[in-house]
Amino acid sequence: MNLPLLGIVVIGGLLWQLWLYGREIRFQWRRSAMANYSVRRLQVILLGLIIEALFVLLMLAAGLDGLNRLWLETGLHGWLLNGAVLLSILMLQAAMQRGIALLRVWGVERRFGYACQSLGGFFRDTLIKGGLLLLCGALLAAAATGLLETGWQRGWWGVALLWAGFVWARSSLWPTLIAPLFNRYRLYDDAGLEYRVQAMALQAGVRVGPLLEMDGSRRSSHGNAQVTGFGASRRVVLLDTLRGILEPEEIMAVVAHEVGHLGGRHLGLYQLCTLFVATVWIGLFSWLAATLAWAPGSGLALLWLLSPTAALLVKPLFAHMIRGFEHQADAFAEACGYGDALACALLKLTRHNGAATESDPWFSRVYHSHPRLADRLQRLREAAARRAAEPFGHTPLGVY
Repeated sequence: MNLPLLGIVVIGGLLWQLWLYGREIRFQWRRSAMANYSVRRLQVILLGLIIEALFVLLMLAAGLDGLNRLWLETGLHGWLLNGAVLLSILMLQAAMQRGIALLRVWGVERRFGYACQSLGGFFRDTLIKGGLLLLCGALLAAAATGLLETGWQRGWWGVALLWAGFVWARSSLWPTLIAPLFNRYRLYDDAGLEYRVQAMALQAGVRVGPLLEMDGSRRSSHGNAQVTGFGASRRVVLLDTLRGILEPEEIMAVVAHEVGHLGGRHLGLYQLCTLFVATVWIGLFSWLAATLAWAPGSGLALLWLLSPTAALLVKPLFAHMIRGFEHQADAFAEACGYGDALACALLKLTRHNGAATESDPWFSRVYHSHPRLADRLQRLREAAARRAAEPFGHTPLGVY
């Protein structure tokens, strides 16, 4: 395989990220009140990016050929050989990433008082994730390499459909089958809040599943909320740490924000966009692989290893799109009458989680999926002012 050019591309992507993270680290040291935590966290992330790039370069230089020879000596041939090479890459990369995660949790999060998980719990999670990766990776590797036995030009669309089906299945099954392997979930025990959420969703024409609480405090003191799942598995999940951070009305505002994501169909739109980009990337890479006559196993391994570098081209576009989703969800919460409560919640969560309130503009455009705190608060104030100026008043959604 003629791989020096691919190595140059990986190095170029790493240098771009080094420049961006260097700008952000310098920015946080100068301006952020939480500079110590923010900088340490950024430094560990940057170290992880360097290690991952070195891993990819090692695989390009000798690792893929070495794995091919290793599995050939076991007597594997054809799609079994190709699948074994791909699965080996997936498992090696996952092991490296868990090592980086261990450094982040114990070197930064625990040092600054955020991480609560025991070392045994961390390795338990690692074993579960490794088992899931081994199972899913083996099935995907076997299916993908089998599809490519007819050649890259004929088989690439099958690989794209296989990946789309896997992503959809993972998103649908995550809330009910996979997430409970790592956390405990229970129905939120505030009947009044549950009633207000369902009433707000009904009036807004949004179908909301059960309101759940997750035992996030077993791992971290950070507070957060999320929307997860599709169809019947759709649900709003609150971390149990929110009870000690926010007042009930502020929790309701956070839920209203999450319902706004459901109403705007943000999860589905994001999923469609990522699948479209993934299909284009698989198609372009397959054209290159067919031109250079790469074997399916090594080619799919390269496709996987180079995807993070290729994703840098569209990362700013996706970050911009998601920031727009966040503004829309904030606007929904404000329209429901929770603008002031949401502003208070955002301020409290930012302080409690140690998040930086400002960021380097270049870094923010590429990496930040949430708008700056000041921008969110300003838009909430402007929306409240417009609502107050309406000549016939305004009845907030969801207020009963």
